[in-house]
Amino acid sequence: MLKIEIAGSAIGGEDANEALWVDEIVSASDLANVSLTFRLESQRNVDLDNLVRPAMRALKRSGFYQSGFPELNSITASKLVGQPIGLTIESGSRLVPEGKLLSVESDRIPPSDPTFAWKSEWTAAIQKEWDAPVICNPIWLAISTTSLRSLVDLMKPIINVLERVLRRDPNGRNPFCPNDHLVDWLQIRRVSSGAALKLVAGMLS
Repeated sequence: MLKIEIAGSAIGGEDANEALWVDEIVSASDLANVSLTFRLESQRNVDLDNLVRPAMRALKRSGFYQSGFPELNSITASKLVGQPIGLTIESGSRLVPEGKLLSVESDRIPPSDPTFAWKSEWTAAIQKEWDAPVICNPIWLAISTTSLRSLVDLMKPIINVLERVLRRDPNGRNPFCPNDHLVDWLQIRRVSSGAALKLVAGMLS
């Protein structure tokens, strides 16, 4: 069930402010900027981007988006342990947390089928900016891109090269497999100018 809440007194038909009230409802249900909060069981070990993808696919099937998510400007997602277990979907974005530890830019976005060469290049760019020990605690990631491609599809290849920051998943079988279950807060947004791809990361308090 999708819940949309509109603050203020409801306006009835034939009221002078009816059009403004309708506009407010439309704005509140506009998911061009969408926030997803996943409340999980304790000790649940799951990658946040793996939760985001099926949720966004469901919203597309519900008619909020077309194929490729061209209407989408940003996704902000977070996971936390709490009751009741479930997912909250809201319109709007959120402020990026404080405490930046890493900022890296690239003039190349992941190709449609990310190659080993691209992942190696992106890994090298991160290693150049990261000279601290690996992180073993929850982190936040903020990604921005000028790409017009699906933000949903861009998340995983960008996150998958964070081994230098998060250490390698001991159960990983792929060449690029970080402990990305440590990402508890994630944002990816489309920008009109600046670096083709930028990633900023920090520790969650």
